[in-house]
Amino acid sequence: MINSVAVQYMSKEEIERLMYSFNASKDNEEAQTFEALVRRLLTIFEEQNR
Repeated sequence: MINSVAVQYMSKEEIERLMYSFNASKDNEEAQTFEALVRRLLTIFEEQNR
């Protein structure tokens, strides 16, 4: 299991792989919102690197 301390030392690529491996439960609105926020941030970062 990944903890908050480990995340601080992860590379962008590791974070992307980890994020895309998660799927929020359909009955957990907070988890769905968090997933959407992180996916949007990844998209913004990708756009900035172009």
